[in-house]
Amino acid sequence: MTTTIDTAGTVRQTARGWVADLKHRGQRLTALRQTETEARQALEALRHRMQRKTAMPARAEAAMATAPAECPGITLQEARRLSLRVRWAGTSYERTAAIYSQAIVDWFGPATQLAAINAPLVEAWRQELIRNGNQPATINKKCSALRAMQSDAVLHGYITAAPQLPRQMKLRNLKDRVLLDHERDLMIQWFIGVGQPVAADLLVFLLETGCRWGESERLTGGDVDLQACRVTFSQTKTNRPRSVPLTRRAVDAISPHLPAVKGHRVWPYSYGQYQNLFARAKGAIGLAEDSALGIHTCRHTCASRLASRGVSQGMLMAWGGWRSLAAVQRYMHLGTDALSACVEALESD
Repeated sequence: MTTTIDTAGTVRQTARGWVADLKHRGQRLTALRQTETEARQALEALRHRMQRKTAMPARAEAAMATAPAECPGITLQEARRLSLRVRWAGTSYERTAAIYSQAIVDWFGPATQLAAINAPLVEAWRQELIRNGNQPATINKKCSALRAMQSDAVLHGYITAAPQLPRQMKLRNLKDRVLLDHERDLMIQWFIGVGQPVAADLLVFLLETGCRWGESERLTGGDVDLQACRVTFSQTKTNRPRSVPLTRRAVDAISPHLPAVKGHRVWPYSYGQYQNLFARAKGAIGLAEDSALGIHTCRHTCASRLASRGVSQGMLMAWGGWRSLAAVQRYMHLGTDALSACVEALESD
């Protein structure tokens, strides 16, 4: 094995491929790539990521010059714990709130003072979320979690007032992106070409089931019944398990990856790992600047296909696990009366 030392990080060859390794102030980031060139590119991306994580708290510290000093103050990490305890604990929204509030802490830094978070910092964060493929509705919910943390901190005497934040984004300012057939095929070819056939199969599974990323990530072997051609998403965003039939393409995609132990996960990727692969595939097929195209696009694509083939709102809600008609109305056209119509619709081409 060989090792190449870089100015700020290491690129080394292992039995699994080339590893980019970066350490800074006790933090460590790594990335596995197939070639040395890709590993060096990944190392550069890790540098940018680390610079961003260290720069944001510094900018927040500068903003503290105008922050009120009459109260003891509270860090983002502490504010998150406070809101999880006094606002979200025991509610149906608790799990989602935990995810969104953790995203806030990860971006701005756990030790950043809540009072230092101002409109320019939030706007920079929103732009990053857009670049990562977040839709306006999701961005608004994440910002609402920040507002909730501010309100709780004011109520409990940690800060005197909540800084004014940017207005909510208009839901119509970004359209739902769908993955076109030729784009899907090109991405699959790229995944296979770089030695990631599992990523290709996962893409097909996401497109065929329309499940959320978290649902696929937590899927275990025991959740899949190939004999009945059915999958059960037991851990969902809405805390409502649902079972849906599988198309033949979904069966073909997931079959090779079912673990021997039913309790083990089906897919090997974390969100960050798959997002990185997805972004590289986008770049390889000329879509690097398409900020609307992300992993969640697979869910929109599946829903749009179902709606265009006449699946009713109720059936679409049952299939995708949406809780309200408003969430599916943008996909709707005609109607039908059986959940099995979802499979028929997806297999009609």
